[in-house]
Amino acid sequence: MSDDHLLIERRANGVVLATLNRPEVLNALSPRIRTGLRELAADLKGDPEVRALVITGAGRGFCSGADLSNRDERVAEESLPGLNTTVLRYGFAAELQALEFPVIAAVNGAAAGAGFAIALACDMRIMSERARFHPGFLKIGLGPDWAASWTLARLVGHSKAMELFWTSDPIDADQALALGLANRVAPHDELLPEALALADRLAGMAPFAVGLTKRAIYAALNNDATEQAQLEELYQSWLRGSLDAREGARSFVEKRDPQFQRR
Repeated sequence: MSDDHLLIERRANGVVLATLNRPEVLNALSPRIRTGLRELAADLKGDPEVRALVITGAGRGFCSGADLSNRDERVAEESLPGLNTTVLRYGFAAELQALEFPVIAAVNGAAAGAGFAIALACDMRIMSERARFHPGFLKIGLGPDWAASWTLARLVGHSKAMELFWTSDPIDADQALALGLANRVAPHDELLPEALALADRLAGMAPFAVGLTKRAIYAALNNDATEQAQLEELYQSWLRGSLDAREGARSFVEKRDPQFQRR
């Protein structure tokens, strides 16, 4: 699935940790990282044992975006005849959102350009106090990619998204928290433990309920209230018949922690 540019660790409780591993260039995207991320999303989608995914970067940075020092190789890869370039370059964001479990970005340092977009595509973002978002596409004469215009506009509103892209000013962790781009800010040395602790907590929830809640929230970005209520009722009808729902009710009555089994 990957090589040393993308480290994959399967931890207890169904939590997977993916680490972008080119610290010498602040984890700039190489073709191997791009391919590894797409393959990772595809492999985890069909794995019933996975309950949460945490994505982080090695060293000082989360991801500095496209590797501009290797532009010719990247352009050649993205221009290969017969390839669907939308899927090749941007599909990863949609693939993360299609996963039936939480995806958490543990943003340990600079997240610039496509690195910013990868963090936005995750369901939640926990930032180190030292981390910065850099929506700097326009500084190199380009527009947003990896679906960043979709995710950012829905997180902060269309007008603020335009401002952030057009000015390309860096966004520190406290600003990101105030804007709703970060769910939490952690002391730098506690970032990964906090992200993994959250992943462990979410991994202990009823998997079907977690997955359908994620589906419902993303659907709500485009549905009207009536459509959303109908979708919620459909999902509830499925969940009411699950063994995990019965276990949840039984554990509540018995005053104990539930033991959910994805049933």
